[in-house]
Amino acid sequence: MATILVKNLPEQLLRELKKLKVELGCRTWAELLAKLVESEKAVSLTEQELDVTRVGIQGFLKLRSAVSRRWTGHPTALEEARRSRDHEPG
Repeated sequence: MATILVKNLPEQLLRELKKLKVELGCRTWAELLAKLVESEKAVSLTEQELDVTRVGIQGFLKLRSAVSRRWTGHPTALEEARRSRDHEPG
């Protein structure tokens, strides 16, 4: 296993890293580094993007409820395709 040497690390940064290591439950510095690299790939949304997403989710759930209330029986894909093309009255 390779060794990484970090020099001239500011004391404040070292304290933050130690705190983060404990919070994330990492036993070694290598585990912390791996988690930090993985988190770089994670999607980070702004508060505004989260609000837009929440509104979209609520709209989808309302639509799902409306469709579920109006859906009757268990139509097949063929029946639904015909109905959507107005081949059968429905």
